[in-house]
Parts: sequence; structure tokens; C-alpha cells
Amino acid sequence: MKNCKMKLTRMISLIMAIAFVFALVGCGGNTQTPGGDTMVDDLPRDENGEFAAEYLENVQLNMWSVIGQPDQDTLLNLIKEFNKEYAGMIEIKVTSVGHYDYYNALDSTYANDYGNFPEICFMHNEKNIEYALKGYFYSVDDLIEKTGVSIDFANAYDNIEKTTLYEGLHYGIPVDAHGYLTQIRQDIIKKNGLGFDNNTRFVPQSYAEYQTLLEGLRKLADSGELWVRNINLDQDHSWYQLKKGNSKLDAAAAATVANFYPAFFHSQESDNLTALYVNGGTLVDASGKVSFHQNTGFTKYVTDLVDRYNARLYGDAGNKEAAFATGQIVMFSEGPWMVANTYDLWWNNKQLSTAGQLGVTAEDAKDPVYQNPYAVARPYYMAAEGAPAESASKWYGNGHVITLTKKITSMQKAAAALIFAQWLTQGQNDDGAYNLTTWCKSGHVPAWKNVYESDSYKAVEENSITLQAMGDPEEIIALESSKFATTLISGLTTAVGNVSAQLLSVDGCTVDAAKKTLADIAASTQEALNLLNLGIK
Repeated sequence: MKNCKMKLTRMISLIMAIAFVFALVGCGGNTQTPGGDTMVDDLPRDENGEFAAEYLENVQLNMWSVIGQPDQDTLLNLIKEFNKEYAGMIEIKVTSVGHYDYYNALDSTYANDYGNFPEICFMHNEKNIEYALKGYFYSVDDLIEKTGVSIDFANAYDNIEKTTLYEGLHYGIPVDAHGYLTQIRQDIIKKNGLGFDNNTRFVPQSYAEYQTLLEGLRKLADSGELWVRNINLDQDHSWYQLKKGNSKLDAAAAATVANFYPAFFHSQESDNLTALYVNGGTLVDASGKVSFHQNTGFTKYVTDLVDRYNARLYGDAGNKEAAFATGQIVMFSEGPWMVANTYDLWWNNKQLSTAGQLGVTAEDAKDPVYQNPYAVARPYYMAAEGAPAESASKWYGNGHVITLTKKITSMQKAAAALIFAQWLTQGQNDDGAYNLTTWCKSGHVPAWKNVYESDSYKAVEENSITLQAMGDPEEIIALESSKFATTLISGLTTAVGNVSAQLLSVDGCTVDAAKKTLADIAASTQEALNLLNLGIK
């Protein structure tokens, strides 16, 4: 087997770093000079010098949003509600920019078309400090004091708020947090007697339980004894066993012995960071050196990808919704917005509790697990043996933040932007429910203690498998604030991605090759950081 030398990857990393340096030190071509830290104080006030929102007249603000479907509609509807409530005073105009285009578009527009640069960014919180240090955003603390718009950061969770802080100043207002969740076919686990606590619990809560479940599913599938069924709407929901060479069954259902996998390996950015953080690792050490490859638990996570794939416990990564619904796969990873807006509705449907139709037996129709076969949970199993107790039960999560860009040169526009941020994160509707609770229904937990602890949020959480699975925002481990977040995350993602690519290659991958890949990508990431440090004054 060939060992990949990663020369091409290291060269690409260095070229990207050099390009980034030049972008930082030479942002020429602006059609308009970027605003500085000085604003025109045009804030309307009464005779006592006090400002109130009703003094504003037709203040329009352009906001770029990184939110895509399916949760985009929730945010857009909230902004429509805000614009209606503040009609004649403030109007937020939204441009939705795709996740993979957002930050390139932000840099390109800043450098070459500043007239169209947004005044508000609704963006990922792990990018906050990196882009603040490029000079794009204001610190909001001084603006809050000058405008009198009330935003009390004491209500924010410290572990989420930290993504907005640099040298004691806030460069954004935190909104929410989330991490990737594991989708689980609890009906298949129960039917095959592979659950825990005498087959009464079907969500693995440790590394050992997860490994046992993977191996149990594989063994039953290979012996032709695994029971599966299709849970898609309007499909035959009858249970059947995977049998080799049964052409009738193979033709009638997607799941077969040949194409069945207990799970698909996790290569999402969020899963990689969870594996690092729950095992006590960091992207860089105290001296600023790349350190993700030195964490024992994270290394095991990567070598587990190799061992599990080679043992057919994992299939290759990708979109697995169709395979999950037919029983071809029992677990995969996905964002909580899909759970909240789509998956729960698809796979926990009323047909599964209707006896006598589409193969649903009376016994199935009465069983709460068979009625609701789709379960979702945090990735508890990523904490390897020996993971620090303070992190082992937590998970990585990023989220969203509202920032005020230096395109704003008017104090009344700054006030209007802060009023919107206050309305979304702290505002309440006529029933006393927080507006942020409405946003969180779409698959996020609030960054604010008063919202999470409110009766209105708890009422929503009680009926949401998504919010129940995500749980307490205090258990989120957010990214360390860094001016080089993109480079560091890219290094981590590239390392895991390259191991995954080797697994799918003709030569495959071994544990030793995977460890070498980690070391090689860590070294190239460090070289990129060195270049970036040289380029920033």
C-alpha cells in the first residue's frame, strides 16, 4: 500500500495562506473608502438628550444572512415581523448568501465593491473575531453605551459569548448555538434486541455502547438475521430480514446485506471538532502552535474511522437520508435544523401508528418506539476512554452572531441595528414568549440564559426532540477565539477528509497511514500560520 506524502496538500495550504496574506495587507480596488471608528452623531434625541426608537424615521439597513434552508424561512419571517413592528422607523433588508459563498463574498465585496458591503452580518460565531480583526466590524460596547440601547451581556452564556470577545470587547451580539446530532433508527435497534438497559434504551451514551451497537448490527446483517423496514411515507412498512440472494426482497426494498452499514463515518466539521474538544484537545496549544494532532482521543477518533470502515461498520460519508429511511443505515450525522424542520415530520409519521395499513401490525401500532422510530441524540460516543471528565459529556457547537460593520457611519443606523439585535435576542411577543424562542424552534439553542430558562422556551422544548437532544447551552464547547479560525478549521477538516479519501482509494488506508496524515496536515497548517503571522502587522 502506498503512503500518501501529502506534498500536494501542503503546497495548496501554503498557496492559500500566501493568497490570504496578500488579501489582508493589500485590499485595493475599493469603490468606496471603508468606514472607520468615527460616526456622525445624528442620533435624534428629546429635550433631555434621551434617545428612543420612535424618533427614528425610515432607517434602512442591509443585512447579509448566512442562513440557508430549511431554517431560512423562520429567520425571514421573524425579520418581516420586526419590520412590521417598527414600520416607518426601521427596515431590515436581507440578502441571503449561501454557507459556502458567504465569507468569500464578504472579503471580495469589502475589497472591490464596498458600496454593496452589508451594514449588518448575521454570520457564524466562530468567524467573528477573525473578521473583526480584519477591520470589518465595530466593537459594540461603546455603541451600546452611546445609544442607550439595552443589551445585557450578563445574560449571555459565557461559553458562547466568548466567541464575540477579543481583549475584553464584544465584536458582536451572540444569538444561538448548535452542534451536529446523530440520527438513530431506534425501531431497528429495538426490533433486533440491540438496545441497552435490557433493551429499553436505544441511544448509545458512551464509546463502548456505540462500538457494541455497530458490531451487533454488522453481525446480524452478515448472518441474514437483521430485521429492517422502510419508514418513508406511503411505503410498505412491513418488517423483513436481510437475506443474501433473495431477489424478491432485494427488488422490493433498498436495504440488502450488500449495501447495509450500521453507520456512515463522520467527516463533518462539527463532528471533528467535537471529537477534539470532548477529549480535552485544542486546535492550538498555549504557545499558539498547532496541536490537534497531539490529542490522544482525537487521534483515536481518526483511527476509528479507519478500523470501522475496514470492518464494514462504517460506509463512506455523504447525504444518507434515503438509506436511513429504508433501513440501509441505522445512524448518521446531520445538522439540527434538518431534524426540526424536516426529518421528524418525515419519519415519525402517523402511518406508523395506523394498524392494518401499509404492513403496520397491531403490535407495531401500539409500541411507542415503533410509532416514533426516528430518534436523535448528541454524539456522546466521541469521548474516548480517559477523556477529561469536564469535557467528556459536552460537545462542540458553533452558532450565529449579529455584527455591525464599519459600513455604518451614522449613529442612528448603529442604534437601529442594535435595536434589531435586542429585539431578536431579548424581545418578547404579546404572549410574553421570546422572539428568540421562535428562532430556536428551527434547530438552535439560545445563547441567552433568560431565554433558555423561560417558561415559553421550556414549553417548546418539551415538544421538540431537537431541543431536548441539544439540551443545556452550557454544555456547548465553542471554538477558541482566533484571528486564524478559517486556517485552523480547514487544517483539521483537511486532515480528516484526507484520511477519508485514502479509505476510498484503491490502496485504502491503515492506522499508521492515518496518523501520518494527521501529522503532515498539522505541519502544513503550522506553516500556513507562520506565513499569516508574517503578513499581519
